[in-house]
Amino acid sequence: MLKINRRSCIGHVARAASPNFASITRTDKRSMSEIRLYPGVENFAADSLWVEAAELMRYASYTEALLSYCEAMIARVPKLLPANKLFAQKQRYLISFLLICFYVQWLESRGAPPTLAFLQRSAPGSPRQIADFISGLRDRGLITATSLETDRRTQILKPSLELMQEIGHSPLAILRSSERFAPAPPLRPDEIARDEDLMARWLALSAERYAVKDDLFGPFPAIVRHSERDAGHLVFCAVMSAALSQRSAGAKVSGSLTYRALADRFDVSRQHISNILDEAAEKGWYRVSPGGELALMPDETLLQFETWVAGQMVHYRRLALVIAGKATGASTSGSEIGARSGALSDGRHRARQP
Repeated sequence: MLKINRRSCIGHVARAASPNFASITRTDKRSMSEIRLYPGVENFAADSLWVEAAELMRYASYTEALLSYCEAMIARVPKLLPANKLFAQKQRYLISFLLICFYVQWLESRGAPPTLAFLQRSAPGSPRQIADFISGLRDRGLITATSLETDRRTQILKPSLELMQEIGHSPLAILRSSERFAPAPPLRPDEIARDEDLMARWLALSAERYAVKDDLFGPFPAIVRHSERDAGHLVFCAVMSAALSQRSAGAKVSGSLTYRALADRFDVSRQHISNILDEAAEKGWYRVSPGGELALMPDETLLQFETWVAGQMVHYRRLALVIAGKATGASTSGSEIGARSGALSDGRHRARQP
């Protein structure tokens, strides 16, 4: 049986009232002395987002929420759309995420037209890589190109709702899992997912927030590295699901961690799975035996994942509040989602992972 404890953490985070989670039943909380944030965000620990994240991690049901997120990520069966191949890798995910953001900024007269040339200047990757990827998305009907009325030679790239749903799969899973113990936001995940305008603006706000401050992705090395590999984040979620199931009473491990099972589940080769798991073992993040048993899960890796998910929950719940306010015509101050800028409108900008 894998043994998990919670000793390798950093100092306490000061408790603060959270408008997002204020109505959660207090009896569900663990002692504050049990909760720390991952050391990577130590410099941001006083920020309101991370104060709320630490508050969130105090709840006894947080483990079940984490498990719910993992299960939502690994339960997909992409038969019609090979989403694991298209989007489950950081560079391709970023290109799509930025296109959505640029399209919204253009609609709001805050940015240049979202053309292929603009995307090639702004997104990570070579011009040829970006052109080939966009061509593939157009062939699948996930992007449409229309001529600009004022210049018929300029082709505007418009992301489809299906594309936005694929890019928003993890954020939506994060939002749904938060509802296991937190009050439902004014806009529920399903409402956002089926509305093209809401979905686009929700994701665009996220991209803008990441451009201002990289505290939600960069400080988490295991998250970053797994996202750089095809289906890497999905493999990581499968491993974390196995670890979390051992902490959650009555939870069953969903699927095997053998190389063959993971390769079949995520439509990659066994060698690719071996490369991911071998690197994780070398870096000390976790170790899966050749027989598919989780042989090692260090406290620090669990804490890294727990902290990352908590930050994501606060981030996307805040953005749901913002777009709900816009949908009803209410004004929203920038302080509700943190400082924002027009950095993504600049073609020289190299965005980080949303």
